[in-house]
Amino acid sequence: MKQINEEYAYIIEGKDAKNILQIVKEDFIENADGMLDCPLDGVLRRHNLSLADLNKMKVTRLLFVRRENQLMITLKIINLDINI
Repeated sequence: MKQINEEYAYIIEGKDAKNILQIVKEDFIENADGMLDCPLDGVLRRHNLSLADLNKMKVTRLLFVRRENQLMITLKIINLDINI
């Protein structure tokens, strides 16, 4: 039987940046609907970043992804460049 290695991350993309911010299980919370959520501000803090840093790096979008072995699945896209 093949073991599945599952990880979550935010990928930040922009004019001056492309980084992967790993998400640890402590970053997830259960929201009021009983669904798991992963607030961006907590992940940024864990990586010593802030929303202001994303602005300085000219980040245009964030991808919330799940990686299973070699497969990357995009769960959510957050567009930050609203002046397009």
